[in-house]
Amino acid sequence: MEQSLIPDLQLSYLLELYSELGSAADNFVLVGAQAMRFMLEKPRYTKDFDFVLDVISLRKMSPSIAEVLEKLQYKVVPEASRFQFVKVVPENNQQIRIEFLASDTETRAKNFRVDVQEKIHARACAGAEIVLNESDLKQIKGNLPNGKYTKVKLRIIRPHALLMMKLLAMDDRYKNIRGPAEAAHDRDEARIHSSDITAILHYYIQYPDFSNFSKSFWSQFGKDEGLKKRAKDIIAKYFTNLDGPGILLYAEFGKMQNLVVENEELNRVIREIGVLLQYLVTYENKRLGES
Repeated sequence: MEQSLIPDLQLSYLLELYSELGSAADNFVLVGAQAMRFMLEKPRYTKDFDFVLDVISLRKMSPSIAEVLEKLQYKVVPEASRFQFVKVVPENNQQIRIEFLASDTETRAKNFRVDVQEKIHARACAGAEIVLNESDLKQIKGNLPNGKYTKVKLRIIRPHALLMMKLLAMDDRYKNIRGPAEAAHDRDEARIHSSDITAILHYYIQYPDFSNFSKSFWSQFGKDEGLKKRAKDIIAKYFTNLDGPGILLYAEFGKMQNLVVENEELNRVIREIGVLLQYLVTYENKRLGES
């Protein structure tokens, strides 16, 4: 996919941010729905930019991210405790929102925040170390808000790593770990993640080398057997029958888009995600047979 899929307005402010960050931007990995623009033909629309940060490297670097954001007139989202920032585009009142995520191994004690730099936090994220390794550089180019043409290198998460993130995020949102006050919002987010999961798999399962996608998905966990087991358990719990929470979330998302989601479509999702799960079962059985 080409970066032209990012709307011009959003692209210009992304280029502006990266131009000001300089080499520090090498430690940002674009994830979420904006990253899906580089993977799918018809990604869902979003105005948000989500980044997984390499906090170990960024703590030693300048310029200060807080100084860059202040210079570019981003404001802290009050309830997000300095891991979400928003900028109002002067000419049309649209908002550009960015969110920072980082490894949950770097969290404060009994807290979901990660200290990145002074005045900059990130939201703790399982699997962030994998994301930092499972990413690729792409060049994007276009006009800055002042009209000047520029190009920058953008590090983007790989599809199989984004699928992992979406599975983990859906599970967290569905479980409503933030409590009753966030229940409605978390349910909406879980629906979105479920739809993104099915979209990524549906796109890549049509590729002749889907087995390579499956291999990359399961091998990315490396020695982290706990996280791999969690991903396996989420797939098995959420997507293996019509009553599975992931299937129900996907159906709910469709209805919210005024679409009639028939059982035939839901069974397609079950079959496609089942292929990913079956790859792991086959691989593990083969490994056991060789040991």
